[in-house]
Amino acid sequence: MFDRFLSTLSLVSRFPIKRRFSFDPSWVDFYLPITGIGPALLGALTFGGVYLLTKSSLITVLFTLIVQYLGFNLFHFDGLVDTADGFLGTFDREKRFAVLKDSRIGVYGLFAGMAALSLKAALLYTLFPALVRFPAPLLAYPISGRFSAALIPCLTGPAKLSGLGALTKDARPHRAIAGLLTGLFLWTALVWGISAFIAIGEPSYGPACILLAVPVVSPLVSVFFARMYRKHLGGYTGDALGAAVELAELIHLAAALVVLEWIVPS
Repeated sequence: MFDRFLSTLSLVSRFPIKRRFSFDPSWVDFYLPITGIGPALLGALTFGGVYLLTKSSLITVLFTLIVQYLGFNLFHFDGLVDTADGFLGTFDREKRFAVLKDSRIGVYGLFAGMAALSLKAALLYTLFPALVRFPAPLLAYPISGRFSAALIPCLTGPAKLSGLGALTKDARPHRAIAGLLTGLFLWTALVWGISAFIAIGEPSYGPACILLAVPVVSPLVSVFFARMYRKHLGGYTGDALGAAVELAELIHLAAALVVLEWIVPS
């Protein structure tokens, strides 16, 4: 079991894994949402530490994103940029494959990357006051993103029997959902435990509907990328999974903003 978790973590994290393990990606669908706890915790610790030092909400948000991307999200950001370059232009199937493999960034990818980072920073900055009150549901967006990625192999097959597509081709929806529920439970318990340990009082979990929205919004992103990749390439690639992580994280934060503005009283 631990080998499967470390195998999944090694695919999505830039942190070196010192422990020896047997590579077994057979349960990537289950463990991928759980690995979202890593960037969520890293973001929360950075958020708290930088704000204590600077008292600046803007600097805190920017440093939080920088640390999260350096540790975990650069892989997924690359998938988003490549997807934009490959699908916003008019190409045939082989040309799309070539664009996805090309390490250079085109104008579509540059635009999509800038837009995604700007929107995520703007959403976090707007949600800043609520992040202190509702840390568990708001900072769970990395779990949402990875759940969306875990669902794509459940909806369509890989475009090629090599690379990340081949590793995740046996994904099952019930395992991805179980991984989501496990990840959300562990993350909520972790936030509660840290809050109790440093004696800042119990965090509020008022807008639980933010977490309830995750099983709805994340699959929508999965369906979108699964259908697009199936239509134009015959199946998904690793770039589809990365793009799904980035877009689902954005939608999680956007849904949280809507909930807090229209549902949860001030």
